[in-house]
Amino acid sequence: MEYVGQRSIKRLCNFYVSELHLSVMLMPYLNRQLNEDVEITTIFEKLEKEKFKIVLDKLNIKNKSDILRINWLNSDIDTYEKIEGTIEKGIKEKKKVTIIIGGNKDYICRNNANIMKVLQKNNSADEIKIINCYNVDEVGKDIKSIIENYDGILNTAGECNKNFIDE
Repeated sequence: MEYVGQRSIKRLCNFYVSELHLSVMLMPYLNRQLNEDVEITTIFEKLEKEKFKIVLDKLNIKNKSDILRINWLNSDIDTYEKIEGTIEKGIKEKKKVTIIIGGNKDYICRNNANIMKVLQKNNSADEIKIINCYNVDEVGKDIKSIIENYDGILNTAGECNKNFIDE
């Protein structure tokens, strides 16, 4: 876990093979986060919200309307403002914040840099969780080296310790 000022920042990674696979993993997790009153935003380079709706319709999830209200697509133009707004709202309402980012490595890196800029600007104590989602086809054999940079992994079982890979 990393600390910026008084903030604890937990970094998780996720690996998916298709948008459908990603949505199957994220929906139950998002449902649990919403039940815990966590402020959530997603930042995806490209994602078809319709695929998430298909999966959501098939799952028995209580917060379907709240999940659909999450902004599933952001352009580079509004991404910084979206991050800033989510973090500031979470701080103001004394909520935990979860930011889910999906895209190629460069896109994920740029958005993580934006998160750090926002966090350095605001000194309130809070808990931030950043989940970076990687497409397996893009990262290929780099999965293990990517995992080394994170506190854990998000998969269909939820948050897992990254050490389970070596066990």
